[in-house]
Order: sequence, then C-alpha cells, then structure tokens
Amino acid sequence: MRKILFVALFVMIVIVQNFCGAATIEEARFNGDEKLVYPVVHMADVEIEKKINSKIQEELSSFIKGIHYAAQYENHKVLDARTSYEVACNGAGNTVILSIVMTESRYFEGAAHPATWQHTLNFNMSSGNRMGLDYLTDVGEGVSVEELKSRLERKLREHAERKGLYLFSDALPLKNLPENFYWDSNLHVHFIFQHYEVAPYAAGIIDVDIDA
Repeated sequence: MRKILFVALFVMIVIVQNFCGAATIEEARFNGDEKLVYPVVHMADVEIEKKINSKIQEELSSFIKGIHYAAQYENHKVLDARTSYEVACNGAGNTVILSIVMTESRYFEGAAHPATWQHTLNFNMSSGNRMGLDYLTDVGEGVSVEELKSRLERKLREHAERKGLYLFSDALPLKNLPENFYWDSNLHVHFIFQHYEVAPYAAGIIDVDIDA
C-alpha cells in the first residue's frame, strides 16, 4: 500500500516584521530553508492567532506535500522549490482585513520552465475567519457576481492592451470569477489569473486591479 508523506512544520522565525493593527506578522522558514518562507501572525487573542496561522500552514503544507508526492510516486526529481509572500492590511468600516498573497514555485527535472502560481488568503482580523467572494457580493461591496465579472473583464482587456499581452480567444467573456482575489493596502480589489488561465505562459501570472 502506498503511503503519502505528511509534512510537519518546523518553524524558524526570521526577524522581518509587518504590522496589521494589533497584529505583528513575522517571516518564518520551513525547516530553516531560506527558499521556503511564509508569514506567522502574532496577536493578543491567541485563539484568533491560531485560526489564522493554521490556514497559512495548511497552504504551505499542501505545497510541500505536492512536491513530495510528485517525487515519490511520479518520479519527478525536484530541482528547485520556493515560496514568497506579500501582506496587505487595511480597514473597511469596522473590519480590519489581512490579505496574504502566497507565491509558490516548483521546478522538476525535464520541465520546460518552473510551475508557479499564487494563492490568496484573506482574513477578518476580529474573528480570524477567511473572507471569500461572498464578502464582495453578499456582505461587502454589495455588487452582483455579474457586475464583478463585467468590471473584471473590462480591466483585464485594459491590462492586456497596456502590457501588450495576447489573451486566448476564449478567455472572454469570463465563465467564472477567479477564486484568488485580495485587497491591497488601498482597499482595491485584485483578481489573479494563473499561468495559462487566460493567456500563454509568457504573459505570466496576471494581477488585475478592478478598482484602478
């Protein structure tokens, strides 16, 4: 019977700090590896701190497990694996939002290029709960999915024209909103398109600010 390797997180804290209201975000390294970094949130409310950090660690664990699985069961030799992150923190009314964009990249022997993607984690700092697309529609901006799509399609076209990017012929109209979005420090909403989602690999990961 095959056994999947489960990865434990061994934290090495590096003194690189960001501040989000009453929270401090420090950089940690997985097993001391300077290429595998992720944020650790410190708060006075220990329960909220645990909720947020557990979701961050789940994201990192999923990435590491995927690498081990590919190496163990698919005979892919890993030449490089790395992570990085960006943090934005701001207030929307009485809600303090922490947005984290995790960039994860792995490069296997024989691959034409690294596989890189970005995943986002948005948290309500008062509760530690994840904030999904329903916050933009039902709770937050109070706009419909169709209105968000329309705004995103317009901004994606503008972004592609400005950057000289080729979009796939079937990229627009959008069938669904991208699952990864975040708020920047100015409370602008960004949607992220992964490699090959709407454009060739050379276009890179496309980050579209719908409030610009």
